[in-house]
Amino acid sequence: MYEHVPAVWHKEILWAMSEGVAVAGAASMGALRAAELAPYGMTGVGEVYRAIVAGELTDDDEVAVAHLDAGHGHRPVNEAMVTIRATLRAAVEEGVVSGEEAAELTAAAKALHYPDRRWPGLLAGRDTPLREWLPTGRRDVKLADALALLDLLARDGVRPAERAWHFEQTSPWRAVRPAGRTALPASVVDAVLDGLRAEGRYDELERAATLRLVAAATGARPHGAALAEWIALVSDRVPAADLADLGPAELAAFAADQACLVAATTEVAGNVPAAILDTLRVRGEYAARVAPKEKQ
Repeated sequence: MYEHVPAVWHKEILWAMSEGVAVAGAASMGALRAAELAPYGMTGVGEVYRAIVAGELTDDDEVAVAHLDAGHGHRPVNEAMVTIRATLRAAVEEGVVSGEEAAELTAAAKALHYPDRRWPGLLAGRDTPLREWLPTGRRDVKLADALALLDLLARDGVRPAERAWHFEQTSPWRAVRPAGRTALPASVVDAVLDGLRAEGRYDELERAATLRLVAAATGARPHGAALAEWIALVSDRVPAADLADLGPAELAAFAADQACLVAATTEVAGNVPAAILDTLRVRGEYAARVAPKEKQ
């Protein structure tokens, strides 16, 4: 996965949380991102997460696992370093191996490239009771952490955290941010736009849509209780049929966009008359309209 598919970007998670989505992580990449984004409200669960937060683990390769393709059931071909550490700690606690031998094996595993971390290779040439103990003694810490997260979600769920930070719509983010919410076929979208052009409404709606996009990209988006209020507001004021194709996350994003638009238009309302005059300048209509009025 690491060589072929980019890991989830921090900015993607921050964007989701800025839209009011509760995000939790555990076990592997989820634990890494949860530790890095905990100050922003991401929830972390499990032993791996706690070790990263405590500074006991600092390398991404601690959780790395190579695996086969879908045709082979995505079967893993190596042992995660965190599992090797947890297993050797348990072996020491149960008196299977000495602390010295566990330390040697841990160092040997860490020195390997992550896809090469396998118990047969680590134990080759060693006369150790670990061979007989491993089938029942192995500690799959990543699996345990993943199950702990699922248990949390099933039992209590994860709530969006109250936050005091603003999601910055940087230029790199704007270049790759998720596409618009429409899931309509292109043919349907084209037909709607052609109909608006035929009715002479396209230009008006294009300007309104541009303002909406700018406000959504630059405004402070609501979250928590404020977002819930906006969701309730748009649900009350927009016909239900016009919201029917939006899921919960999409409805939250729509409501947040609306909040940004209202905030932006309210903030600049007093400057609208001057901006209209400037728009007349751009269109070459200013002098023709203003000069007669000044002579009156």
